[in-house]
Amino acid sequence: MATNSEKGYAVSTIIGMLLCSGLLCVGLNGVYSNWYKHYRMLNNSQTWVSNPCVVTKIKIEDTSWSKSKRLYAPTVEYTYSRDGKENKSDRLWFGARGTLDQETAFTAAAAYQVGEHYECFVKPTDPRESVLVRKLNPPNGNAFLFYAIAAGIGAIMMLGYVAGFAAQFFFGASTYEKNIKRAMADSTCPVESGEPDEPLVIQAAESRVAVAIGLWIASICWTGVMSLIAYGVLQHRDWIPLLFVSLFLLAGLALMVFAFYSTLQIFNPRPILACSQRDIYPGSEFELSWMFRGNANKIQNLEIVLEGIEKVSYRQGTRSRTEEKPFFQQKIVESKTPDIIVQGFQLASIPLETMHSFKSTNNSITWQIRVLGKIAFWPDIRDRFVIVLLAPKSIGPTG
Repeated sequence: MATNSEKGYAVSTIIGMLLCSGLLCVGLNGVYSNWYKHYRMLNNSQTWVSNPCVVTKIKIEDTSWSKSKRLYAPTVEYTYSRDGKENKSDRLWFGARGTLDQETAFTAAAAYQVGEHYECFVKPTDPRESVLVRKLNPPNGNAFLFYAIAAGIGAIMMLGYVAGFAAQFFFGASTYEKNIKRAMADSTCPVESGEPDEPLVIQAAESRVAVAIGLWIASICWTGVMSLIAYGVLQHRDWIPLLFVSLFLLAGLALMVFAFYSTLQIFNPRPILACSQRDIYPGSEFELSWMFRGNANKIQNLEIVLEGIEKVSYRQGTRSRTEEKPFFQQKIVESKTPDIIVQGFQLASIPLETMHSFKSTNNSITWQIRVLGKIAFWPDIRDRFVIVLLAPKSIGPTG
């Protein structure tokens, strides 16, 4: 029977893959419909046949996106005969119908006169397909960039999942139950399987994939909105507001860099931690063992720290503020020795006069184990594992 942790891992994996698939599909569909489809039609149109046509109507549609952004769409309607049938079309060129450049739109429309005869190009296999000018009008830059980035992020995230599944298939030991078996079979685990107080394999508090996806989504949304605002301000040549908006745009770009950094962290070795006992109280001593799934030999320095974190939320005037600070820290291991880094165990102790795990509306006490691994020329390992420190057992009166 699957454990709650295993079920949670499976659910998070499914949700993550659905988000990646959706992002990838939306991005690829946008890139295809905004650019590739028209680019392919442009190439195919080189074999289309020239055919006489008559222009029947000319107009320029002026569409306002905002006070500072207008889209000009030149429309030239024309009729032509092919295979004894009268056909009608308004396709001027391939790609986007409109353009942000007013001069380009008016120049394109001014090249034609109503009632005059011109040459259009007709698809031999489908006379209903035709075009006046065999050229590609580029898509809207912001929309195309958004779709391209979305497709790239979806592909990177999906690649991370595929790499994880491939590692599981070829190397195994990637599920929660297998991690337990590995931990218990390892000599560094002080308690054998089958005992009442068997080792507790701790799960990471955050999923690396989920963190990367969240950062990418946040950075794309933020940068996209700021880009649109910056473009609108630029059209009015308001330099001081543009400088102000540019600071927010740079913050979005920095968030993208951090998202890329987090994406690289997905491929780092994953630590597996096991406590020698499941029930931990103030005053308890337990042995913490560690090992890694992946190539742990590239870790140059390993640091494992036990921490107690106090979090307090309060109101200051009309604002709500939250402060978080550690009230206890114990460095369990810090080593550059490869044998110790790959796997080992160490004694950890909880002070008797300390607070157990606690959570309320405005206050919380969290106990966690941070694993920091430094890797040369690559993002470091930074994983957090939360442990539950139980309240002391009450001892009734004797006698």
